[in-house]
Amino acid sequence: MARFYSHIRMQEGFDPNYEGIEIRSGDGVAVAVSIARRMVSELLANHEPIDEMIFEIADATEALVAELPFHCCAQLQ
Repeated sequence: MARFYSHIRMQEGFDPNYEGIEIRSGDGVAVAVSIARRMVSELLANHEPIDEMIFEIADATEALVAELPFHCCAQLQ
């Protein structure tokens, strides 16, 4: 199991996730995409803008594993 962190980068700044979640290493990005899709669904349901927002997934060493623009997650619905 590895710890992954899902940060949100937006035009106004950066919202880091300090807790992270434990995920099997090979499943990290798939789980992160699932989390991002849920977040985007909630934002869109509340008519909140998602432009310029990026979901960043980092591993325990703080290395960036993936970047998912929120508008791309909305298209995965």
